[in-house]
Amino acid sequence: MTTREHLHGLVASLQPVVQGVPTASLDAKTPCHDWDVRGLTSHLLGTTEAMRRVGAGEPLDRDDPWGTSGQELGEAWRDQLSDRLVAVADAWAQPEAWEGEALDGAMARKDVGDMAFLEVLLHGWDLARATGQELELDDAVAEQAQQLLDEHGESGRSLGAFGAEADAGEDPSALDRALAASGRDPAWGR
Repeated sequence: MTTREHLHGLVASLQPVVQGVPTASLDAKTPCHDWDVRGLTSHLLGTTEAMRRVGAGEPLDRDDPWGTSGQELGEAWRDQLSDRLVAVADAWAQPEAWEGEALDGAMARKDVGDMAFLEVLLHGWDLARATGQELELDDAVAEQAQQLLDEHGESGRSLGAFGAEADAGEDPSALDRALAASGRDPAWGR
């Protein structure tokens, strides 16, 4: 299966995590050293909308193209994030979303779609782990992430999107290998 075919399964796995974030944990640390849970969630609200726009062939926000400035969390942020995750998967579910170039020819659409998948998976894991939850992924989804990090990990590290490769531990799962390739400690918070 392709990344495109795994997106809806990934998003379905994240829905209970998003809905299960306790309000009391919004100030908790996350595996992303730059953010607490509130900041990570705010970041995800922005980047999922940006990634949806690229998948749908819509222009990015001129003032904040990648949505990295984040958004204020309103009372319905869980539902808003859940909806945006589904919208990302819907936009990238179309075969034409993966064809040609995006961002005025700066990147292949396939690379942006792969980036959207990794953004959702990695930050979804961060959110789960920071709030004491487990992200239950289908093995094929985890293997797709590991394959994408094998393919894009080095360029992601050179651009600062990923940290230095971490230790995956003994007998690592595909998810543990993917997390380690992104610079995350798979045992964080355990």
